[in-house]
Amino acid sequence: MIMQHVIDVEGNYYRYIKIDGLHWTIDNFRCQSYSNGDPVIRALDDQEYLSAGNQAKGVVCDINNDSSLSDIHGKLYNWFAVHDNRRLAPEGWRIPSEEDWLKIEIHIASERAEGVDCTEKYNLQYSGSRGINGAFGGYGKSGYWWRSMPESQSLMENWGRRLNLNANSFEKIDGFQRFGFSVRLVKDAL
Repeated sequence: MIMQHVIDVEGNYYRYIKIDGLHWTIDNFRCQSYSNGDPVIRALDDQEYLSAGNQAKGVVCDINNDSSLSDIHGKLYNWFAVHDNRRLAPEGWRIPSEEDWLKIEIHIASERAEGVDCTEKYNLQYSGSRGINGAFGGYGKSGYWWRSMPESQSLMENWGRRLNLNANSFEKIDGFQRFGFSVRLVKDAL
């Protein structure tokens, strides 16, 4: 498997691989700026996190407020940051859609059936999440990732995916706009 990289606006590198006609990053996003260079509001404590979410503003935070975890686990973003018109993803990349998630789920299930360690191969980090009250949870036990949800779609649909430690497959999850989840990126392979 050939490993390639995409670079965000701050110069962070993300490894990606080709799966079923798509390029998927295998590193959680960790940029603190939108693709146009504007900073995402950085929450250093619970109050800053709550305030941004209550004002429908995008926010980014370190997992457990520990910046040393960012290189491996990336950062957590609320729904408002993920869906801001300034975009997190570099040009040509996007937040995975429901269809994108279904493709990778089928691919990973097939590889797991063949005995492949997909957790390591796809760098599936158990980075946890941040709740609407600002509390962190699940670090080391669960990974949560956003999916693209344009405003026109029902907010009653699933919001992303969760992978629990020792689970064999992703689980569709619901959520709230103020939750903090990890981000992966995808683009169509040419």
